[in-house]
Amino acid sequence: MTAYLAAYTTADIRNVLLAGGKSSGKTTLAEALLHASHAIAESGDVLAGTTVSDFEKEEKAHGHSLYSSILHLDHQGKRINLIDTPGSPELLGTTLSAMAAVETVAVVVSASGGIDVTTRRVIEYARARNLPLVVIVNHIGHPNARLDVLVKNLQATFGPELLCVNLPAPGRSGVVDCLLNSEGTAEGFNIQDSHRGLLDQIVEMDESLMEKYLQGEEPNYDALHAPFEAAMDGAHLVPILFTDAKSGVGVPELLEFITRWFPSPLEGNKRPFMIGDASADGRGDGRGVEGSSSMPEKPYDYDETSAGPLLAHVFKVSSDAFAGKLIVFRVHQGVCTGNTMVVVGRSKKPIKLGHVFTLQGKHHEETQRIIAGDIGAVAKIEDIHFGDVLHTDHALDTLHHKREPYPAAMFGLAIVPKARDDEAKLSVLLTRMAEEDPTFHWHTDRQTHEVVISGMGEWHLRMMLERLAARGLHVEAKPPRIAYRETITSTAEGHHRHRKQSGGSGQFGEVFLRVEPLPDDSPAHSSKGGEGFEFVNEVFGGTIPGQYIPAVEKGVRDVMVHGAIAGYALQNVRCIVYDGKHHPVDSKEIAFRTAGKYAFRDAIAKATPVLLEPIVKMEVFVPEEKLGAINSDIAGKRGRILSTDVNVDGGDGGGGAHNSSSSNFVTVKVSALAPMAEVLGYAQQLRSVTSGLGSFVMELSHFDPAPHHVQQAKMHEFGSRAAETEE
Repeated sequence: MTAYLAAYTTADIRNVLLAGGKSSGKTTLAEALLHASHAIAESGDVLAGTTVSDFEKEEKAHGHSLYSSILHLDHQGKRINLIDTPGSPELLGTTLSAMAAVETVAVVVSASGGIDVTTRRVIEYARARNLPLVVIVNHIGHPNARLDVLVKNLQATFGPELLCVNLPAPGRSGVVDCLLNSEGTAEGFNIQDSHRGLLDQIVEMDESLMEKYLQGEEPNYDALHAPFEAAMDGAHLVPILFTDAKSGVGVPELLEFITRWFPSPLEGNKRPFMIGDASADGRGDGRGVEGSSSMPEKPYDYDETSAGPLLAHVFKVSSDAFAGKLIVFRVHQGVCTGNTMVVVGRSKKPIKLGHVFTLQGKHHEETQRIIAGDIGAVAKIEDIHFGDVLHTDHALDTLHHKREPYPAAMFGLAIVPKARDDEAKLSVLLTRMAEEDPTFHWHTDRQTHEVVISGMGEWHLRMMLERLAARGLHVEAKPPRIAYRETITSTAEGHHRHRKQSGGSGQFGEVFLRVEPLPDDSPAHSSKGGEGFEFVNEVFGGTIPGQYIPAVEKGVRDVMVHGAIAGYALQNVRCIVYDGKHHPVDSKEIAFRTAGKYAFRDAIAKATPVLLEPIVKMEVFVPEEKLGAINSDIAGKRGRILSTDVNVDGGDGGGGAHNSSSSNFVTVKVSALAPMAEVLGYAQQLRSVTSGLGSFVMELSHFDPAPHHVQQAKMHEFGSRAAETEE
């Protein structure tokens, strides 16, 4: 059935991302907003599995969100798109990908649980992406919630620009507006002080308004709207609102606030699109495309109205049991209809969308068009992928969304299908899952022939295995693999002559090359965001014909990917090819690829190679009385304590169970560096040390040389595998 074509414009749209920690009540709040706007007859229940948002089988089983979900509602002539996201820090990639589609990030904080790791990460990433923030304090009816203390902690942690725009009424049975109102009473707060603090912050955005305000003139609503929006866009103001989604307290006021004060696509900060080449490839997802352009990469200033050619960005891909592949996109410019013929990147073949939908959880409602600023979806089009830009003008062929950093995958598992017949199906499903989650990756190890999956943590990978099982494929998993790296510490030269004669045309290629550590200040250095490799051609006089130089580089890159001393990828190496020999008849690409490969191995072996182990940065949240035990435990894992910070709230970082009834105990955040190999399984250890009250999060920091005994063991293991392969 085709959905009613609402008569709203781009200025009427509000795109909001609901983010925050587990158990902060994001999904319940989304249900309450849908119910308050009459989009649904009654609010669903997360634990009962009846919410619009958490509709997947795995989400119902776990009792919390595992995927982002697109919802919409209409209120006072405005269209509000909500994106409900998971709360686990190990599923943060889903939240980050959805940031490309919204003007406002609403961070939901549990009044009883306080500031957790996900809250910190979301605010950090939203600010880096220049997105306006709002903090929604939920669960204000919880008996242990100390709202005044929580607000002080929020301001101390994230800045004084976090200011309350409404306050809990006495008894927490409602909320009181302190933006447009300075009268009345609130529980634990002074309304007049909050009102003045807000106005002081807002009028700074408008000199004329500030002058009148300093003369004692109280601004009205119409005068405040533009500077309020400018203050949010410029991170000069982060509003705090109070709700209790379960009881409905503060929900109508929140709905009103979204409608009145949240920026529309015309008012919000534009998303960073780039056009041209340089490091970009025109698709926005890192996949190469054919063709080239001399136009340098530069920012693209699009027109955020429905005029002009279509510009839409794919920020979510999922698999639906009935609709098949579902592609969710945000239209930034122009209009999208079922008859629109879109071009993906530099593709010469246009694609007809056929049908366009709006989404309400699992329900797809066909609509006539998706206007600029709105969110839509299409189904069953295999040639559209995550990160693609859809357009209708070949002048936009090299347009792409600016690459935003995602947390690095840190944990790996080798998996094998239980049924041999499922091997082909496994690669198809893993490819699909990697497109659905930008922090999930997989590859086949050429040395061991194992399929290796990698993700943000052990729990993340368990969820991915559950997802495989839900899609009918069961696997056996081996212990986590550590993503070691290899590098060199000195300069050396290598040489190899490849000669093969077996009747008829033979093979001949000879390569001389030099390797050296890549300087830290090189743009190609991995710590600078480069690939950690630089190939230099210094061959003169045609000793290696130009057409064979790419083959030499391919041979070198084979070793860079698969390792030279322990089977792990090499990084931060510069390779200079300076001489060689060729044969007018027998020289071929395969000969120079082989010669390049073995010459590079020869040089690496002489360049004092070392094995690098990944070092993770950890943030561990523990009760103050457990600090000594945690410090000793980290030191015993070759860890180094960076700092300790005392907070007055707890938080679930995803690595431990948090007891909300004890939310106001004094906790300490321990920041530390430790080898990843030493902290595998840390969740269970932390749970034991802290009786379930600790939590943690970790992310990749850098690589350091591994201890000598680890290097020797890995090199021996690699040599044994290589010998078996040769046999």
